[in-house]
Amino acid sequence: MTPNRIITLDIMRTLAIVLMVIFHFIYDLKFFHFISSDIPDGSGWQQFRWLIISLFFLCLGASLTLAYKQRFRPKKFFVRVLQIAGAAGVISIGSYLFIPKNWIFFGVLHFLAVSSLIGILFIHHPKISIGLGALFLITGALQIVPTRWPFHLLFDNLPSYTNDYVAFVPWFGMVLLGIGLAHANWFLKDPAKNLISYEKKWWVWPGKHSLSIYLLHQPLLMGALYLVTLLGN
Repeated sequence: MTPNRIITLDIMRTLAIVLMVIFHFIYDLKFFHFISSDIPDGSGWQQFRWLIISLFFLCLGASLTLAYKQRFRPKKFFVRVLQIAGAAGVISIGSYLFIPKNWIFFGVLHFLAVSSLIGILFIHHPKISIGLGALFLITGALQIVPTRWPFHLLFDNLPSYTNDYVAFVPWFGMVLLGIGLAHANWFLKDPAKNLISYEKKWWVWPGKHSLSIYLLHQPLLMGALYLVTLLGN
């Protein structure tokens, strides 16, 4: 077993990735007209997406805390943030070129980069993180803050509908709850380690390579389905 690695966190990431791939595969089937579906905004599908991003954001908060609460390593931290921000920039540019009416200006990766920069300030304050996290979620549920805050204050020419958007309120609340989670004794005892062997790496490998899988899975899925459509014509 890798020293100080929490299998439970890897399993959470792996579950999020598996659910994400399922979600996008069904969306791609709809895009290529293999099936009829109300994904991504239909009843049930929207809640499914909420589950996926909740897992991702909890993992982000927990990962930040576990990686840096003992010692902050600026080079490691900022290199990772720049990797995520760079990937987010590629997605924005690519989506603007191919789907200019619905291009992605603040999707999951954009959110992860911004939340990492802000979340790192809270990793030593679990009680504050949990309290603020709950406040973010309650504020979002009551729709006190506009969904597009702060973008509605800054930009007038953003698309009315974007293919991937993460509202900072309430979702930063899940990152803060993830920080609180990483301070909980029951979580630090790694409950999954007694259920799943670390040697069964297929359980944990996706969670350890989540960014690469996030970036590659859609081009692979879309490319494969496009080839199927060509062969079927």
